Amino acid sequence: MPSRRSLVLAAVAAATLAACQSAPVRPAPRAIDFSSFGPIVLNAAAVDFVDATRPIGGVVHAEQRAATPPIEAMRRWTAERLQPGGRAGMARVTVREASIVEVPLQTTGGVRGYFTNDQAQRYEGRLEVEIAGEAPVSGGGSFRGSTKATATHAVTVPENISLADREATITEISRRLAEEINARLDAGIRKDLAPMVLR
Repeated sequence: MPSRRSLVLAAVAAATLAACQSAPVRPAPRAIDFSSFGPIVLNAAAVDFVDATRPIGGVVHAEQRAATPPIEAMRRWTAERLQPGGRAGMARVTVREASIVEVPLQTTGGVRGYFTNDQAQRYEGRLEVEIAGEAPVSGGGSFRGSTKATATHAVTVPENISLADREATITEISRRLAEEINARLDAGIRKDLAPMVLR
């Protein structure tokens, strides 16, 4: 029968071995991709992308901590969803805002706060995009129009959240914004820019 000392040593060795093992590898975040939706072909010779975003003062910006920041998601959206199919005219995608900001929340103080795991921050995402187009129409003349869309998403996180989970949360906010803006812009283009849509 093993002695008490040998059991203790075995337990210590097992704990040491467990501590030395690497943490499970977190799967890489899934890339934001719009290719499965297929392109919207416009009666335009070119599609331009304009980053008109400006930093919001007095807040902590977190969008660059996302695996794909909202502004980069919109660059990808423009490249994958809008396709020029005309000989004249143009379409311009202007991103007015593509932010994820960190808002501190009030947490419990004192001794009680030591034993409380409060929600400590709220991350607020906002994506605001405008698409303007101009193209010739049959019978002479030209069409001019625009459509706008806004997407928002917010999540709170606890005090004890790990750095990896925090960044995963920010990445997920960027994904949610991209998915919502994709749906809204798709509908807006087909409604407000219908004379420019070839297919």
